[in-house]
Amino acid sequence: MRAVCLAVLALFASLPIAAQDLAQDPEREVLPEQRQRLAFIAPSGLAPLGSGKMVFSAFHVTTGQELWVTDGSNAGTTLLKDIRPGFRGSFPAGQVAFKGHVYTTATDGTRGLELWRTDGTAAGTTQVIDLRPGEEGSMPNELTVFRDALYFVADDGQTGFQVWKTTGDAKGTTRVSAVDAGPRALTRQLTVAGSRLFFTATTRTHGHELWVTDGTPEHTRMVKDIRPGLEDAGIQNLTAVGNDIYFTAHDGEHGTELWKSDGTAHGTHVVKDLRPGAAPSRPAHLAVLGRTLYFSADDGVHGIELWKTDGTAKGTALVKDIRPGPSGSVSSPIAAMGGKLYFAATDGVSGAELWRSDGTAAGTVRVKDIAPGAENGSPARFAVVGSRLWFAANGGGGRGVEPWISDGTPAGTRAVADLAAGERHAMPLGFRALGDAVLFVADDGHGNDRLWSYRQNGKNGKVTLIGDPLKARLR
Repeated sequence: MRAVCLAVLALFASLPIAAQDLAQDPEREVLPEQRQRLAFIAPSGLAPLGSGKMVFSAFHVTTGQELWVTDGSNAGTTLLKDIRPGFRGSFPAGQVAFKGHVYTTATDGTRGLELWRTDGTAAGTTQVIDLRPGEEGSMPNELTVFRDALYFVADDGQTGFQVWKTTGDAKGTTRVSAVDAGPRALTRQLTVAGSRLFFTATTRTHGHELWVTDGTPEHTRMVKDIRPGLEDAGIQNLTAVGNDIYFTAHDGEHGTELWKSDGTAHGTHVVKDLRPGAAPSRPAHLAVLGRTLYFSADDGVHGIELWKTDGTAKGTALVKDIRPGPSGSVSSPIAAMGGKLYFAATDGVSGAELWRSDGTAAGTVRVKDIAPGAENGSPARFAVVGSRLWFAANGGGGRGVEPWISDGTPAGTRAVADLAAGERHAMPLGFRALGDAVLFVADDGHGNDRLWSYRQNGKNGKVTLIGDPLKARLR
């Protein structure tokens, strides 16, 4: 199966195994509590929909995986529409807000996975277009807002996976790319940089390389054959800084290094060969602060540490050797908030903990030893909501991974709640603002991923479950 097919199907793989099995076996016995109206699990893809509402995908034993809507309260939470009536579910995924609607990929059971949209009502939840008639579906994915349209990758059954765009209905849906059109065509990694949309695509003569478009077929082209010939350049981590795009790639001469492109062949080049020769420095966790790109990389001397660049070789430098020597320190993605960077790192004494940096060695310091001593707090799944950093971390001392919040100071970095008591892990993720609340997904301590709401209440705030409580894992 083509790589993009696997990528699309992976969107649905997060559904708990037990829930998948149940959807396939209507005779399996379930507890009465699991048939409650709001006994949904596995919420994902929270997307804002005006008027203080959020649309998401979730599983219920009676409807399968379908679209739901919430205003952050139980009274304002409901199944939006049973797109595929019955227990099997329509498997909506990849929700994105665009011009007063939320768009998603779903199937009604007759037609395959296609592009749908909703205005937050059952009547206003409709299919945009049936690009590939029949049960197989066009499998739209990578929904991306660019200029005045919603762009996505889909397979119409004739040209392979190409870039498409829509203004919201069948008439306003057109194909943008025709990259080596045929059943094996593959495009992916849609990334907006100023007035251009970059992506990667495969041709039979150049392999998988960097492409760019302004949204019109006539101005959709390959930027550069970075690794000449049929072999792929292994392009990953597309990250925009203004009108330029940074990414990682290997040209067959250098290892995997940091590259930059302004959309022209001449302006596409290695930023700096951090680990000279064929050995790769493997830049990762690209993050933007102002006009500077930060990333982690291994130059072969310092291990994986924090670096920065202004796009030139001269302006590319190690920020700080947090853990002196070749072992390296950085172990998580990097988040930008309030003019500073936040990430997980170890200095070799404490475990992997929360650090911050202003881009200087002196300004790169540990925020807090979340799991005191050599234990790892392992902060991850960062999300910036207003002036606070939300993340998942392990507080140590027999506590599991729970939701945490930080304002960038030791005193302002604390656990929000112990949702899965004791050593169990709540594994929170998907933090999103909704009015004066923050919504997120976390385990309820029984093995069910549930939707939660946090509202500030004095100094500590309060976390409440959105939905009916479950006393056992949904089986």
